[in-house]
Amino acid sequence: MSTKKQLLNSRYCLIFLEEVKMRGKLIVLIVLLLLTATFVSAATDVELIPIKNEINLKEIGSYSLKITNSGSVTKTYKIFSLESGWLIDPLPEDRTFSLKPSQSRSTTITIRPSVDFKPGIYAPSLIIDEYEGTQYESYNRNLKIYLSPDGPVDYLPSIKVDLDMPDKIYPSEAVPITLELENRNPLDLTNLKIRVQSEMNDFEKEMVIDLPPLERKTAKFTIIPDPHQQPKEYTIFIIFERQGEQVKVIPRKVEILPEYPSYAYIQTEEVLAWKYFYTVRATNPGNVKKAQDVKIPTNFWRSLFAQGVDDVKVVDGQRYLTWERSLSPGEEHFIHYAINYRLGLYLLLAIIFFTVFYYAVRSPITVIKTAVAKHSVDQETLSEIKVTLEVRNTTKRPVRGVEISDLVPAIANVQKSLELGTLRPKEIRNTKKGTKVIWALAEIDGQEHRIITYKIKAKLNILGTFSLPRANLEFMKGKGKKKGKAYSNVFKLSVK
Repeated sequence: MSTKKQLLNSRYCLIFLEEVKMRGKLIVLIVLLLLTATFVSAATDVELIPIKNEINLKEIGSYSLKITNSGSVTKTYKIFSLESGWLIDPLPEDRTFSLKPSQSRSTTITIRPSVDFKPGIYAPSLIIDEYEGTQYESYNRNLKIYLSPDGPVDYLPSIKVDLDMPDKIYPSEAVPITLELENRNPLDLTNLKIRVQSEMNDFEKEMVIDLPPLERKTAKFTIIPDPHQQPKEYTIFIIFERQGEQVKVIPRKVEILPEYPSYAYIQTEEVLAWKYFYTVRATNPGNVKKAQDVKIPTNFWRSLFAQGVDDVKVVDGQRYLTWERSLSPGEEHFIHYAINYRLGLYLLLAIIFFTVFYYAVRSPITVIKTAVAKHSVDQETLSEIKVTLEVRNTTKRPVRGVEISDLVPAIANVQKSLELGTLRPKEIRNTKKGTKVIWALAEIDGQEHRIITYKIKAKLNILGTFSLPRANLEFMKGKGKKKGKAYSNVFKLSVK
């Protein structure tokens, strides 16, 4: 019986072991499936390949890191390490970056010990943080390093740096940078290279100094940024290198401020026969696109003859030719205009011509006609009208053979019984249009002024306006018999 029990127990043990073995395989399979599902659902692929992972205390190891965004949205990545006793850094520009879907980025991770580790195998951690909006995920990868005892142990560079530079920068001004450096160990840092690196155009600098053991030194320099640099926030890196290796990197955020200076002008001139042709090259020296007046100083006379000008404005007492233009930072625009004095010359010649023509053809004698109405005592009827003719010789020479004739409308009669004025008429005769009164003067001296008056009386009561026609004057021109003529004005008399 005992033998049978032993065989039965052995059989039960074998069955139990087989069941345990099957369950173990099932658990392993479940774990593998979970890992596979996790890998499939991962939205980022991290590939880490060693380049140099066998080093001693004085050497620097390196890994190649490739990150691929396998998701469907843009993500931001941050690479860093919190491992104590190790200096683990990517390239400065690869500390933080963004990747679009299916986009990849490769960088080099440098690693070296910062304390005296014993020779052996170490696996410090590298952390890759992934940000997608408010969601966050972290990837941890180990950098396997074989630390060799070969070679003498040496001090690693240890530099304390105090950075003094403005955090708000106008791109048109030089940026002063002051570095207070302290060598904190007995290592002699000769030919220490200081390099400023930035994503801004032309914002770079490189210099070499010697920093003796345990000493302090001040490094001062200036950088002139691109005057058209877009206003926003940038990150600059001050990198310290020794023997081709980075020993320290200092990041600093700065803000480029917007500037709105006046446009800069360069003007060229060409002259062709009293016409000046100008070309103005206007440039926006600022870092913001804007609309502004291109202003060229001028004076009153030049502005009168300007062609191709949008407007003429007076600012603080100064007159400008102006054109409104919108220019981007650093953009140039060419404006063409002219000062055409030919128009002034043509106008002057025209004035001279018409002045000469006027004095050549104008009459030397002028006649001005006026009249005054006189009412009856009851103010109901028009009693009489007194007409005055003023004759003036406007030249300094006498005018001979002057004959003056005036026509009185048929609605009125000349009062023959009354005194007819300072000069009696030569003839009074009736015509179809009215009564014609004629005076004759043998001569009127230069600048002489004669006044002729006479009175007329209306045949009917007149209401409204009573017009007296022009008076005619004829005179002898020169020694010949050619006659010149002059005419008075038409005088309108309002009768109430």
